[in-house]
Amino acid sequence: MAYQSLRLEYLQIPPVSRAYTTACVLTTAAVQLELITPFQLYFNPELIFKHFQIWRLITNFLFFGPVGFNFLFNMIFLFLVCL
Repeated sequence: MAYQSLRLEYLQIPPVSRAYTTACVLTTAAVQLELITPFQLYFNPELIFKHFQIWRLITNFLFFGPVGFNFLFNMIFLFLVCL
């Protein structure tokens, strides 16, 4: 029952905001599970333009740090601002 209300709340978020919030959570989860490192995400102009690592233009906006109290508040504020 709680799952259904959470799912309905999630589906009521506008599509762009839902995609951005989901990408932020998935990126942070991937770092937390050590599938990727934060050093693969940060913005580095030299790596972007000389080594064509284009994903760095986007991923630096998706990672809010390790899972914790600050991450929870960042996601809450992101949710409230994106509505």
